[in-house]
Amino acid sequence: MSEQPIELHPEARRLMEQIALLREELVRLLTQWDELIEVVRPNLFALYEMKIGLWELRAFEAKFQVARLKRTIELVQAALNRGQRPDWAAIETEIEREHQLWQVKLRELQERIDAAEKRMNNLLSAEEDQELKKLYRSLVKRLHPDVHPNLTNEQRRLWLRIQSAFAVGDLAEMQALALLAERVGAAPPTATTLQELNDARETLARQIGAMLEKIESIESEPPFTLRDLLEDDAWVEKRRAELETEIHQLQTYRLRLESHLQQLAAQSDAGPQFSQN
Repeated sequence: MSEQPIELHPEARRLMEQIALLREELVRLLTQWDELIEVVRPNLFALYEMKIGLWELRAFEAKFQVARLKRTIELVQAALNRGQRPDWAAIETEIEREHQLWQVKLRELQERIDAAEKRMNNLLSAEEDQELKKLYRSLVKRLHPDVHPNLTNEQRRLWLRIQSAFAVGDLAEMQALALLAERVGAAPPTATTLQELNDARETLARQIGAMLEKIESIESEPPFTLRDLLEDDAWVEKRRAELETEIHQLQTYRLRLESHLQQLAAQSDAGPQFSQN
């Protein structure tokens, strides 16, 4: 004889239906948030470096050269004012010491561009990207701690691996983790009484409100505010042209400084020769 299904209280059924809808919305927002943080934001930063960063690097290099020359001239002129011949080796050592932060910044800019090139050259195809996002959303629904606060330790460890795979766009790893997720199972809902169901509904509503605020906030900050501009070829060309003008002005100034330094070197009857490169 088959068992008769348990008839749910109408209010419990209504609450459970609302909870299911709210949970789906929370899953959608959590997935959107993680995509913004782990995929969209780094991609936008990389796109910025490729479209604008290369020109900013050249401008910074030009500023660096000008700053070094200006300081060299100051030190040489100070020695001449004291009636001394400039100690070129000591001046070079001092310049290197004073400009260490500039060199660090220069390396950082170059590393960012290198990382951007690597990222943009290793993006998933549209089909792979779609599959990765589909898998991730299903796993968010099954194992995200904000959806299921009572995960086991095994489930939490698996979730951390899922996040890492999503962050680096490792589709093969995500596919394997999806299979593991089927083995460990999804966290079961814990609400049973009407009060617990009410509390679960209110908790989900608060979580949704918080996520909406977080998403709105982060999308009002760079690089998200540059998203449309980076797709605007006219804006990109205008910004590049501005940087090109700045670079040209700095290069012209550098040549004047090199000429002046050559004159100071001639006054001391000894000094280095400077190329025009």
